[in-house]
Amino acid sequence: MNWVSFFSGITTVFITYALFSRVMEEETDEFVMDDEAGLVVNDLSGRFVTLSCQTCRKLKKHREVETNLYQCTKCKRHVDLR
Repeated sequence: MNWVSFFSGITTVFITYALFSRVMEEETDEFVMDDEAGLVVNDLSGRFVTLSCQTCRKLKKHREVETNLYQCTKCKRHVDLR
């Protein structure tokens, strides 16, 4: 086996893994218990917005936790736009 074929195969595997791991980024649901109504809410808001995260220093998905309060899905930093 040629070394060129071996290293190009390894490079192809790493690139494929990087592409698919980004697509399958884990989205965790938060469970919140509302004491007044006795309801369990799986996700406070289904709204995701792409914002610039100050900690990650990249454009990342942010989940809306409260009205105009977003949380980065990667580092969990809150961004307040109120």
